[in-house]
Amino acid sequence: MILVTVRRAALGALVAAALAACSDTPAAPPVASATDSLTVNAAAAFTYLALGTPAAVVPVINSATDAGWDMGFFATTVTLNGGAAGPGGVSGYCLRCNDAATNAELQAMTPANQLAAFDSVTTADIPTASAFVTDELAPAIHGWYTGSGATASVTPGKAWIVIEGSGANVVLAKFRVTLITGASATSMGQVSFEFAVQPAPGQPFGAVQTPTVNASSPPVYFDLTTAQVGTAANWDLEFDGWSIRVNGGVSGTGTVKAVVDSTTAFAAIDAAYASTAPPQAFRADGFSGVFGRHPWYRYNITGTDNQIWPTYSVYLVGRGTSVYKVQLTGYYDAAGTPRQVTVRYAKVRN
Repeated sequence: MILVTVRRAALGALVAAALAACSDTPAAPPVASATDSLTVNAAAAFTYLALGTPAAVVPVINSATDAGWDMGFFATTVTLNGGAAGPGGVSGYCLRCNDAATNAELQAMTPANQLAAFDSVTTADIPTASAFVTDELAPAIHGWYTGSGATASVTPGKAWIVIEGSGANVVLAKFRVTLITGASATSMGQVSFEFAVQPAPGQPFGAVQTPTVNASSPPVYFDLTTAQVGTAANWDLEFDGWSIRVNGGVSGTGTVKAVVDSTTAFAAIDAAYASTAPPQAFRADGFSGVFGRHPWYRYNITGTDNQIWPTYSVYLVGRGTSVYKVQLTGYYDAAGTPRQVTVRYAKVRN
């Protein structure tokens, strides 16, 4: 069940200038400058937020086709409904960026003492539309080719260790692309690759498989376990345009992740070696936009706390002419439960 806590605080009113004693012009009414705060439960899966007055969590079945959400949250990941992430045309800009803040400075920051930086943002601070960026796909398997279109070629010396499952049920595999032919500006064409997979957790890799798939009409799904082209309901890798996706993160509901290995020969990567890769090195597919370029948090800044620390950067989130200012001020609720992301926001322009 999605838990949402909404707190609205009126942050005062603008005071009209004093009238001259002889003037009978009425005082201008005060203009409310309301800031809202909403806490999103981002623990189990992506939770989607529609900005408004007030903002609200909205149900989304397919984020790639639903234009009704503005921001998506899952753990520390933040996406915007635009570009590769969705059809909403939402884009972002980091206005008050604390990327260069020292760890000591971040430790001293609080929601209260960073409110002034948030409140200081006005319509006059909004840059031109070209300064805003939309989300782009950031696949776990990337950098596997150089060039573009028909002249693209496979990047030599790169392999990926692939993991699926968790705990004692982890299954490992190794994967690399060996050849592409018949490529075009929009597709990788015929793709040849090599992989080997554990038949069960803890076992050695099976024999290296060397399939070729026709990815000229994407998407094409592939199941590493069966070594066959799969379906949208049963797959590990997806060949889509010039992207190779894994069934995890923003690309699928599975638990597939990958980490690149550019130093070890493919033949030398066995299951024992693959199992030494640290779990935190593996990543699923994600999106890279303003929250990727200017992260809203920093991790373990004391070296021993293992905590998420907000940077309190102030972002602008726009859809059409409408622009909101957003500041993420927390990752834990009052009881210390993680993945409870607190969003401070206010409309800057209609």
